[in-house]
Amino acid sequence: MKFRFDFSLFYSPTEPYGCVTGYVEIPFQSRPGDVLSLLDEGGMGESLVLKIDSVLEAGDDYSGTLMLEDHVVAGHSSAQALAHRLETEGQFFVDVY
Repeated sequence: MKFRFDFSLFYSPTEPYGCVTGYVEIPFQSRPGDVLSLLDEGGMGESLVLKIDSVLEAGDDYSGTLMLEDHVVAGHSSAQALAHRLETEGQFFVDVY
């Protein structure tokens, strides 16, 4: 099943970096509490696995939407590096605030 997803990326617990959106293809119906892997371990040795907070069901003309938990990294440069990986490796979109 194809799902749209959305989550916020923070570079500190109180400082947002941006919003990440994209589409993923997963072989099962997702539920809140399930986890979703967006990036495999890369050159930095880090993967990105997030918990699903809620699921907006699909309609006839659109795919379902997964609302994922926020993700916090340690610092602005870490947020920039993760955003770059999300855009290049994952083909996702990062809207920097």
